[in-house]
Amino acid sequence: MVFIITLLCLFSLLYAKDLSVGFIYRDGVPEEALYLFDWLVVDPDSKLPQKLREEKFYIRNKKAKLIAYVSVGELEPTKEYYKEAKREWMLGDNPAWKSKIADVRREDYVNFLFEKVFNRLKEYDGFFLDTLDSYQKVLKSEKDRRDYEMALVDLIKRLRKTYPNKLILINRGFEIVEYVKDDIDALVAESLFYGLDLERGLRYRKMKEEETRWLLDRLNYVKSLGLKVIVIDYVDPKNRKLQKEVAKRIYELGFIPYVSDRFLYTIGTSIYQLKPRKVLLIHDGKLDPAYSDVHRLVQPWIEYYGYVPVLRGIDQAMSDQSFQGPMADQYVAIILSVGEYKDANKLYRWLLEKKDEGLKVFFIGSIPFADRDDYLSSFGIKKVGNLGPLDDYKIEESSFPFFEAEPTLGEMPMLWVERPLYYIKARAKGKVFYPLAITDWGGYALEGSFYKYMREDLFVVNPLDLIKALLRPNFPIPDITTENGRRILTAHIDGDAGFGVADFDPNRNVIEVIRDEIIKRYPIPHTVSIIEGEIAPYGLYPEKSPKLEEIARSIFSLDNVEMASHTFSHPFRWQKLENNEGLPEYAEAHYNLNIPGYTFSLEREIFGSIEYINKRLSPSPQKRVKVFLWSGDCMPSSNALRLAYRAGVYNMNGGYTWINKREPFYSYISPMGLDRDGYFQVYAPVQNENLYTNLWSDYYGYVRVIETFQLTEKPRRLKPIAIYYHMYSGQKIASLKALREVYEYALSQPVNPMFASEYAQRVLEFRNMAIAEDVRDGSIVVRSEGNLKTLRVDENRIYPHVFESKGVVGFNYINQSLYISLDNSGDYKILLGDKEPSFYLVSSNGQIVESSKKTNGMSIKIKAHVPLEYEIYASEGCSIHMSPKPDIMERRGSILRVRYKEERLGEVEASCK
Repeated sequence: MVFIITLLCLFSLLYAKDLSVGFIYRDGVPEEALYLFDWLVVDPDSKLPQKLREEKFYIRNKKAKLIAYVSVGELEPTKEYYKEAKREWMLGDNPAWKSKIADVRREDYVNFLFEKVFNRLKEYDGFFLDTLDSYQKVLKSEKDRRDYEMALVDLIKRLRKTYPNKLILINRGFEIVEYVKDDIDALVAESLFYGLDLERGLRYRKMKEEETRWLLDRLNYVKSLGLKVIVIDYVDPKNRKLQKEVAKRIYELGFIPYVSDRFLYTIGTSIYQLKPRKVLLIHDGKLDPAYSDVHRLVQPWIEYYGYVPVLRGIDQAMSDQSFQGPMADQYVAIILSVGEYKDANKLYRWLLEKKDEGLKVFFIGSIPFADRDDYLSSFGIKKVGNLGPLDDYKIEESSFPFFEAEPTLGEMPMLWVERPLYYIKARAKGKVFYPLAITDWGGYALEGSFYKYMREDLFVVNPLDLIKALLRPNFPIPDITTENGRRILTAHIDGDAGFGVADFDPNRNVIEVIRDEIIKRYPIPHTVSIIEGEIAPYGLYPEKSPKLEEIARSIFSLDNVEMASHTFSHPFRWQKLENNEGLPEYAEAHYNLNIPGYTFSLEREIFGSIEYINKRLSPSPQKRVKVFLWSGDCMPSSNALRLAYRAGVYNMNGGYTWINKREPFYSYISPMGLDRDGYFQVYAPVQNENLYTNLWSDYYGYVRVIETFQLTEKPRRLKPIAIYYHMYSGQKIASLKALREVYEYALSQPVNPMFASEYAQRVLEFRNMAIAEDVRDGSIVVRSEGNLKTLRVDENRIYPHVFESKGVVGFNYINQSLYISLDNSGDYKILLGDKEPSFYLVSSNGQIVESSKKTNGMSIKIKAHVPLEYEIYASEGCSIHMSPKPDIMERRGSILRVRYKEERLGEVEASCK
């Protein structure tokens, strides 16, 4: 028995160092950090658990246990509780950190810590006790020090007794560690190889050999006690390569590494180093960000390559403190579309700093400081002249084929760079210049060289080519168009005019027609909404309310329907209504429905309408509203978005994807959504029938959405198939016919149907999932909630190692790209090679709910919203077991196709030689 326990202890220690641990002391802890790390120490002033509870309902499977930083040996004037501290608790000053050294020998101080500090941090998973050795600065006698150390021991033991299930980490405390080894989970120490010079402004420095040797001896002793050891080293965040090397070196010594900046502000490197995916998109702020070029014409293509757009106006970007410090841990580029800026000097200095940090900087339209030769030269740009509006020019050469239009150059500076990587070269006035250039630091595309306006916004250069050349993606791309090798299919309905009657059957309300002719006929997942003010007894049509509510209840009781709200009064102009809240004239201005006695309120529109459905229309307390569908202009303010998040529902609508054969332009493909001051509005993947019917005049026009589905599938899959319409589509025979044809087309394709809430969750996961490099072996690691389960690699001659990878269940080739299917664990390691695996899932119309692997074997459990279908590849040496027994099964070569007539849950097990 003793031998077994010893083996278990050795096994535990072997893998103790394989934890990913982070320390981030800032407000607004990045969401990807919640997945990157297993343990995450944060400043409790960030109020992270509260924010997660109140607004981040979509984070349910974070990987990180949250550990609160607590300064035990020092009192910090910046803390709220400092004003309650007594002077007699203070032994002296720590000028380096401008804090007071505290006396833990005093019982009243320790009681204060438990009552005012630890007691307020119960939501955290643990505590990190810092400044345990600060007493050494002021206590010099051996007895005083020994008494202090024993007081620390008593404090830690009391903490363990009070919170037996919480993690406890201590910073150093070498003098007491043997007394508390059974009460703590890990010891933390700083500056093994690289640290800070406290006497020279916290400069980064390499530790002396004797300093490293002294600390290493103590860390090895702590490790011998059976404790986890975490080492924090400090390296300039600009030097990510060195951060990775130091982290690996620490790991190879048997410790858990964390290498970060001097203020522990950035996302540092533990056993994983985050691959930065964010791109800061800056617009001039003159119009709503939804109308900005960087949002409309740049953001979709950034997202296609797996990057996360963060959209800000120029004034916001220049004043936001989160952009003034280091950014290279999260951001890969800054793309600006700004004509002029009031403080060009400030902008220049900031961009130069970011360029030096390693971020790409790319200007679109113009360069705000193009009149300053000295500023341009810092970016390797030389102005060789000015092109006038009537001057002749000639395009001599282009690295890119022209896409939807030829370049049209107007009045602009003639800029030249040495050895651009990609470019459009022109000549005017006898001089060569580059209206578009991509360089090693970023580049620029002056007006008319990337896109131009000719009744439509037309791209001169394919935006996919330009963004790929600029950002050079080097990671598997999260993909929200595909699940298990099939194109995602959603269907959602805005509740507009559900009170109306069908032209072809005046005895039936249109909401009734949609229920019977569409939702029941096509039993795929539907997200269905109503407008409270249209069907409630106190709304516009009280005489119709009993019947309308009865129909709504019958719809919401269907298994293939999730409930959504389409507001109380259907605001047509969200921000105008909000800015004039309380005034009576909006109805006259046609800003929302004129509901008697109603004064506009965001809370009533969002919270109230959701509560109405949950309490009055839901078939059971367990079925709740999942989605809030924006109405009218679909341009809510950040405050309105905040309320939707606080309501705990997904928000959707907006966007302008309606590329079609008449207008086959990429400018008619919208992004995933809109970032408003940190709150993300999820766009409808494809526009609704109102546009396709020319504002409800060509009733059969919605059939043209099939063109959109086709043009966003080939040559690249850019969007899921999304059926989106209003209740009033049940009014006309032609509109109903169009709907049926759209459904029939969609269901003729290999699709994976899901609810709008499931799609929206994947969009949010796209933005916050962590993609990282494992410093131990260089492999790619992906950590997330586990709902976005597809990664795309734009190559077609490689395979994922299904059995050797973690969380990979299969793959499919679509449009010359590899689509990797993942399980629902949210914890993946991706290994690629050139050999086809002996078994894998090719495609399915369901979602992975469970998977397990063994040597040359795998078990996959799949659950679908419709009768289950799947395809698997199994080589001759594989034994396959399927449960339940398939109704239809056919084999073509090594591909086995399985279909069920009713069953929606199935399991396949494979054992291969």
